[in-house]
Amino acid sequence: MDSAVKYGYLVKTPMEGVRLAWQKVGRRQQKPHITFEQLEQIVSRMQEPYATMVYVAVFSGLRISELIGLRWDDVWECELNVDERCCRGDWSQPKSEASNAAVPVPRHVIERIHRLKLLTVDGKCGHAVGSTSW
Repeated sequence: MDSAVKYGYLVKTPMEGVRLAWQKVGRRQQKPHITFEQLEQIVSRMQEPYATMVYVAVFSGLRISELIGLRWDDVWECELNVDERCCRGDWSQPKSEASNAAVPVPRHVIERIHRLKLLTVDGKCGHAVGSTSW
């Protein structure tokens, strides 16, 4: 999130003030995690399409370059088809053979993605643009 602010994609980080507590389980520390409700709170503070990108990343495990590479025809009824990625403006095949696959996701993730078709978002140059790919 700090990088998104640094590069001008977000005005401020929605993670500001969020602290995850580490818990001790026996002699080991359990990694911090957030609840679905906490994720919803964080995402609700973000602008689209970034909010949906974070939401999809959490539920799919896709890399950022794979999220950027998704097209509308990659969004199926209950999975996402990862067949290309975009990293630093370079379009190519996914990072590994295992990444070049259909990724099952819950129905609410697909519904969230389809909501983007109904939105008009302000582009970085300040002009309203419709979504052809996200």
